[in-house]
Amino acid sequence: MSELKDYNLTILGCGVMGTAVLSAILSTSFDPYPKEIVCCTSSEKSALKLKSTYGDKIQTSYGAESNKEAVKKANVLILGCKPFLFKQIMDEVDIKEGPPTLIISLMAGWTIQQIKETTGCSEIARVMTNTPAKYACGTAAISFSESAAIYEDLVMKLIGNIGLAVQLPEKNMDAATALVGSGPAFCLLMLEALTDGGVKMGIPYAVAKQCAAKVMEGTAKMVLETGDHPAVLKSAVCTPGGTTIAGLMVMEDKGVRSGIARAVEEAANVATSLGKK
Repeated sequence: MSELKDYNLTILGCGVMGTAVLSAILSTSFDPYPKEIVCCTSSEKSALKLKSTYGDKIQTSYGAESNKEAVKKANVLILGCKPFLFKQIMDEVDIKEGPPTLIISLMAGWTIQQIKETTGCSEIARVMTNTPAKYACGTAAISFSESAAIYEDLVMKLIGNIGLAVQLPEKNMDAATALVGSGPAFCLLMLEALTDGGVKMGIPYAVAKQCAAKVMEGTAKMVLETGDHPAVLKSAVCTPGGTTIAGLMVMEDKGVRSGIARAVEEAANVATSLGKK
């Protein structure tokens, strides 16, 4: 159970993932809710854009000095910065002068131990989420440092509103980066291919895209609600000698299955390498 009350939340780096989590937090209410939310960016232009989007629900900060002050007064710090800029940014804000009570990292590749050594903070939650979080239908995998256990409830409330949040051992986080973080791009490539196929066969693009998206949405819901293995659901669509099995044979011939699985493997290997640079 979290011991934090009346806490200040600072999001350091409000790019795609930082704003996705921000949107999820602002879309709901829970206890204890942040007393103040400060969004830190590198430029005035980005800060103004955030302010115009979210209004009085947030405060904004930009530039090293202003961001340093925002980090200094943060009880909870969400790291939404690019992994390769992390050390530079931590030096700029003098993080070790007054580390926050709790750090929630959205960065790929950086381990809990590496974040601890860089920031001086022991209470760390490592999170991998994805862009659908902005629409409250995302996924998040979360692992905790041993001393962050008392904040599990708070972290799950802050992150859980993105859609689905699951806890995993840290050893699985690079794989989660590939499956959860990169997964939407892999799905979008498949959606694009389905759309192109419809267009190739004469369906107008707008209709083909809408149908392809709904097919993927409906199929995912069917898997989640039935709990059945995808292969079982797939076989139910395949009439002997029919159109579906014919199309599936072509996909198997082209290595679609192994291509997708290997893409997850390669993305996980790259995630691991990010923490070694």
